[in-house]
Amino acid sequence: MTNKAHTTVLNRLLARYQGTSPPHNPIDVVAGDLQIAVETTATLNENLPELLTLDGPIYIAVTNQESLTEALRLTAGTKIGVMNSRGDIVQRAGE
Repeated sequence: MTNKAHTTVLNRLLARYQGTSPPHNPIDVVAGDLQIAVETTATLNENLPELLTLDGPIYIAVTNQESLTEALRLTAGTKIGVMNSRGDIVQRAGE
């Protein structure tokens, strides 16, 4: 599911990290070893279990402050890192 905020963040991250957008969900941006899933508050709970099964550095990039707070809460103690809507790392990914 994509919306305007998702598309805006996705395009921003593609430009910033010079990545590609693979057709495979739940990853939206791949840049080298970096894998980023753009999530909204509505999609965080739904997609987190699948993200936890992936290898390598995985980040969730959120679309707004509300989803940033929720992403930090949901990923506490996991290997998933969190980025804000500009692609700044707020919580580093664990391996």
